[in-house]
Amino acid sequence: MSRTATLRKVLGEDWTLQFVPADGDCFFAGVSKALGGEPTTQQLRDDVADACDDDTLDSLRATRAAGLPEYDYIDDCDDLDALRDRLRVPGGKARCIWADDFAIRTIAAIQCVGIAILDESARGAGRFVAIGAGAAQVIVLQRTRRQHYNLVVRRDQTTFAPAAISAHWPAFARDAVADARR
Repeated sequence: MSRTATLRKVLGEDWTLQFVPADGDCFFAGVSKALGGEPTTQQLRDDVADACDDDTLDSLRATRAAGLPEYDYIDDCDDLDALRDRLRVPGGKARCIWADDFAIRTIAAIQCVGIAILDESARGAGRFVAIGAGAAQVIVLQRTRRQHYNLVVRRDQTTFAPAAISAHWPAFARDAVADARR
């Protein structure tokens, strides 16, 4: 079954994918595309780099020390400036760092958007990841088993009100109910 067919089976017939290049910038490109091209992928990478502090560096070092090989890049970062420099390396270049949880949460906060992820590597309710659920607009991304992101659209719409996607991402429904009560 194709990726689009699987998506439609889960979300409905009027949902489709806008594919983004698999060059290491896929998360950033999906967000940029959803927001009409501004900010650019590089601006989003710069936002993540600028958001890093000593606590971020310590946290990434602890994650690496726990044995997660995808964080091996931190071994080359002697200080905060080195980490920031690495995070700025664009997709398609050697030494490019893919978006991780810190990057996703940072972008959601800075852009004031929720990010709903349909994670193909998970099953059941775990497939529906919600980040930044208090936002007024939400970007929906598909995360493939190979950790690649594509933008999910509905009738050419690239961002959504929380209520529009709450059937699958209940965290956004809770915020919509709370907003209605205020």
